Amino acid sequence: MTAATKLTWTCGSCGVATSRSDAAEAPLPEAWEDCAEGTFCLGCRRRRVGEAALEAAPAAADRDDRMRLRRTAVIEFELLRSPEKTNGSIAKTCRSSIPVVAAARRQLDAAGG
Repeated sequence: MTAATKLTWTCGSCGVATSRSDAAEAPLPEAWEDCAEGTFCLGCRRRRVGEAALEAAPAAADRDDRMRLRRTAVIEFELLRSPEKTNGSIAKTCRSSIPVVAAARRQLDAAGG
């Protein structure tokens, strides 16, 4: 067994596990991440991005500002992860609106992201 394949991949945060039905080794699932902090499923990756945005929020940020920062961070994560997806698809995934996703895409494009 190499570092790139395992019989079962388990998220270090939520504990969800994935494996092949034929019990063969499998590479890390495409949407997952294996990093210094651990192995994380897509849902936990999104949650971690949102939490990082909240941790970086200014102390004076009110609840609405903090939720806006979190939402923007998750939308940007999705845009960078899957730039080929439509604004509507990302909006649905992030529980946001198409205009908000379109604005974030324009901002990322202007910044060279």
